[in-house]
Amino acid sequence: MIDVCALTTGYAKRRGKNAVLTSVSCTIPARRMTVLVGPNGSGKSTLLRAICGFLPAWTGTVTVDGRPLSAYTPVQRAQKIAFLAQRHIVPDCTVRRLVLHGRFPYTRFPRQYRADDIAAVQDALNLLGIADLAEKNLRALSGGQQQKAYLAMALAQQTPVLVLDEPLTFLDIRQQIDLVQTLGRLKAQGKTIVLVVHDLHTALTVADKLIVLCAGNVVAQGNPAVIAGDGTIDRVFAVRTQKIDGADGALLYTFCADGAVSPRPQTELV
Repeated sequence: MIDVCALTTGYAKRRGKNAVLTSVSCTIPARRMTVLVGPNGSGKSTLLRAICGFLPAWTGTVTVDGRPLSAYTPVQRAQKIAFLAQRHIVPDCTVRRLVLHGRFPYTRFPRQYRADDIAAVQDALNLLGIADLAEKNLRALSGGQQQKAYLAMALAQQTPVLVLDEPLTFLDIRQQIDLVQTLGRLKAQGKTIVLVVHDLHTALTVADKLIVLCAGNVVAQGNPAVIAGDGTIDRVFAVRTQKIDGADGALLYTFCADGAVSPRPQTELV
């Protein structure tokens, strides 16, 4: 479990100046899928980076499995939490070489990869269905293929916690469905998954726990259906949320601007 208590942080070099998150508290349950939502600039990516230890806590604490994050060494953090960033600088290398970077927490310089490192990379490539791209240059791939390669690198890290900042970016609808199902299987295997999702319907239908941020604060956290029904989504996003019972008993959500005509339900991703 990850526990964030009264956390204030930001990107300024001097503490206390231009904080992005202010006294934020939330809990990430173990072996569950937690989804962060909020308007642009609300602090979602900043919270993910603080959870991973990339940003220091100006005030407050982050604990992982009951231990302060600050007590972990960088290698220990990398063996505990894998992070997929929102943006990437695409290197001139093959997909396999990129995914091998996920094994850095388990190797020493100069990099000498063992059989279990090679196996972890192949497992990640197979899981995401990109084994056939292993020897392709990363720069020659589409945005969606590159996104899968970076996700494979995170999976090859073989950590109990997986933190993903907008992992559905660049993926077409079928790839999104496949990825959501893959994350569900990883959760069933015991992984703790934290991700940012912009599509509210997807967020509400895949999350075990929803955390809603607005202007650097957590305004709601808990059961997605309860949050969708209590007006929080409407207030934070200035929309009108409608819940529809699908033919198979699943919940469907549509959203429209206040006063606008509601669109037809979106296709469910699970």
